[in-house]
Amino acid sequence: MSNSIDVQTCTDILPPFQLIRGIDLGYNDDYVFDVSANSQYAITSASDNFVRLYDLSTLQLSFSIPAHTERISKMKLKSDQYLFTASEGQTLKRWDLRTAGSTGPVQVFKYSKPLTAFDLNCNDTMAIVGTEFSTSTQSADLGFFDTRNASLLHTFDESHGDDITEIQCHPTLPAQFISCSTDGLLNNYDVTEFDEEEAMLSVVNSGSSVNKAGYFGPNAEYLYCLTHVETFSLHTTEGDSICNFGDIRSIGLTPVDYAIDCSYDPVAQRFYLITGDNSGTVDFFHVNIGQLQHCQQLKVDGSHSDVVRSLYWNHSTQSILTGGEDGRLCAWQGQA
Repeated sequence: MSNSIDVQTCTDILPPFQLIRGIDLGYNDDYVFDVSANSQYAITSASDNFVRLYDLSTLQLSFSIPAHTERISKMKLKSDQYLFTASEGQTLKRWDLRTAGSTGPVQVFKYSKPLTAFDLNCNDTMAIVGTEFSTSTQSADLGFFDTRNASLLHTFDESHGDDITEIQCHPTLPAQFISCSTDGLLNNYDVTEFDEEEAMLSVVNSGSSVNKAGYFGPNAEYLYCLTHVETFSLHTTEGDSICNFGDIRSIGLTPVDYAIDCSYDPVAQRFYLITGDNSGTVDFFHVNIGQLQHCQQLKVDGSHSDVVRSLYWNHSTQSILTGGEDGRLCAWQGQA
């Protein structure tokens, strides 16, 4: 474990990003939760329980989807065609983006508790959902669905002792995934067989409520962990500590109030930490063991004036979408 963190400025790792367009989404007091994009649309979920699709080239609204009646907890794309949304209304829905403006969901997965996280495995045969902690059952659940018929395959109810905050399926191994929780644990599983005790490959105890976690590396052999007290650490999938960066708000080179997320570029094989401050500035740090290199900042007139909650980064096209609590959606393009 490294406790001595070297922070540098290095502007030649990433091309400068230019604001191409920024629009006020007109959500009034509602704000953006998640942003994503496929080849045709920029996609947002918002605190009014709607999903909206915008023309990717103009950011003009194409259509709105009244996706849920309760808070949308997560939104993720699966391929260019399908969008999934989960809600505290105990449902996970699959939308076909070719017809989503005129029809309802093409699949609904119903669970017995409010959903706080989910993911689809790499071959789209299994959906995994995570729930709030229930005082009646004294558990937070992991639920496993067969995506062919939306039937519940199995439930794990002993892995976490508080709300599940993130689920990430392995990008190439369909039986492996990770989950994290406000109980401080980041768990790594293999569910070739649905035996909860046997399925647990490793456990990382972060010591704090975990906000986000995910895989990175050429073969997704490493894990990152971001907590609600803004600490940042790297681990092997076996659970061994690689580096603990501590509280990222003390980086010092630029104001940092919170982590937005991390992103791995599979082509350049580079790993980035993305942070924000309360005025709407977004910063990018290239991550090495024991070292953070500040390499880019998104902050210009016409971009964001409040917390940026979500960011989508297409590494192959070097294009970025950002959505904030100011109700704005911004499109950025890397300059060669």
